[in-house]
Amino acid sequence: MSTPSPRQANFRGIEHVGITVPDHAEAVKFFEDVFGAEVMFSLTDKSRDPLPASALGPKNGLRSGRKIVAVSTMRFGNGANMEIFEIDQPDDQPRDNIANLGINHISVTVDDIDAASDAFAKAGGELLEGPYDLSDQEEGRGNRGRFGFTPWGMLIEFEQLPAPMSYDNPQASERLIPDPRKATEEV
Repeated sequence: MSTPSPRQANFRGIEHVGITVPDHAEAVKFFEDVFGAEVMFSLTDKSRDPLPASALGPKNGLRSGRKIVAVSTMRFGNGANMEIFEIDQPDDQPRDNIANLGINHISVTVDDIDAASDAFAKAGGELLEGPYDLSDQEEGRGNRGRFGFTPWGMLIEFEQLPAPMSYDNPQASERLIPDPRKATEEV
């Protein structure tokens, strides 16, 4: 791996991914039930005043007349955190798919793709074909994948990756694959 430039060294990695959902409570429960995600804090919820576009729009682009009615940051395994938003009067948007511009899905590393698929379906997710063996640079014994839609239509990919990746450039950085969480972590 090459030494990062000063500009590259300033960036550590993805801290969180923001997801806007039609029902905050449903999404939080879904991520808790399927992935064991935990709410760390909520900037507002439906028992408190919403966060208006007049205050936030200049900072984050929230459209005029809109309000964030609930937003929570969740700890998601030992990868990036997630920020779950419910915004009043969201635009009607088609179901996310791999062809959409912008963030079209998140991928979650799992130890047991069959158990992850079962938990996903039991929590109301719609599974697509699979699990299937991964191919090309992701091919390896036990490397499998699967996609599914959350109850509100967000696309999530599961990847079980026990075998190492192959890389086009042997000098390239290795792909980040979160280590398994320890049952008892030292604080």
